[in-house]
Amino acid sequence: MAEYPATTVVGPVEAQAARTPDAPALVLADGGVVTYRELNGSANRLARVLLRQGARPGAMVGLAPARRPEELLTALLAVAKSGAAYLSLDPADPPGRREWLLAENELVCVLGEGVPGAVADLDTSGELDTDPPRALTPQHLLCVGYGPGGRQAAVRLTHSEADRRVRELQAAHPLGPGDRVLQLRLPHWGFLWPLRTGAAVVLTGEC
Repeated sequence: MAEYPATTVVGPVEAQAARTPDAPALVLADGGVVTYRELNGSANRLARVLLRQGARPGAMVGLAPARRPEELLTALLAVAKSGAAYLSLDPADPPGRREWLLAENELVCVLGEGVPGAVADLDTSGELDTDPPRALTPQHLLCVGYGPGGRQAAVRLTHSEADRRVRELQAAHPLGPGDRVLQLRLPHWGFLWPLRTGAAVVLTGEC
């Protein structure tokens, strides 16, 4: 197995945005394009709002489905930039399971819609679009997940582990600027793979 220097998953995406700011990062279902500069800037503004709400390494933010896939990817990147971990929430979960998940995890807030208490639109007007400072290390959590059904133990994924997995994907299936990747059936953090390489994610529907 190849050895990779430990890093966070968000640093390489920010570096790519600095290298190719005008390249397409997301291709929307209607044919519109979101550039790396636009995606990184939107995520930075949202991350700054989350930071003021208490998002930081060791904290957690809930991610519910968004109205548009690009909103979910922006939220995912913003949570990682804030240093917090994310917990995916499914509106289809029965109330008992959802209440247990919320009780099991103290959330700073929930982004998205379809889940009680979720916020679809945080006001980011007036926020700086530069990369925010953060005390984040590769050993901090990126996400926490649970299997379907009953009350399983949480699966906790660090930035270092997620980064290693996306590098393994890149080694097996190299991507680069100019490549377009149809919406992948990967965990949410898996979308950071094409975004760290300069490729564009083609969004066709729900993530």
